[in-house]
Amino acid sequence: MRRSVARLVIAGAFATVLVALVAGPAGATTVLANDEYKWYYWVAPILAVSFFGVVGLLSLVYYRKVLIPKYRGRRVEE
Repeated sequence: MRRSVARLVIAGAFATVLVALVAGPAGATTVLANDEYKWYYWVAPILAVSFFGVVGLLSLVYYRKVLIPKYRGRRVEE
């Protein structure tokens, strides 16, 4: 039990250090403040809705093609 907790703490510390090292250079730059690199905020809702739509559709198809036949005793289509 203690070994698993120790491993979990070490893995969390390693992940935190890794994220800090990778994200550090991004905070030091001011290139994104230039007018040349503007983000168009109108596209963000479209991308978010599209992402959740695709995830929802994939979940629905997986449910219909795999989970329903699996628990009703029918053969799963491949």
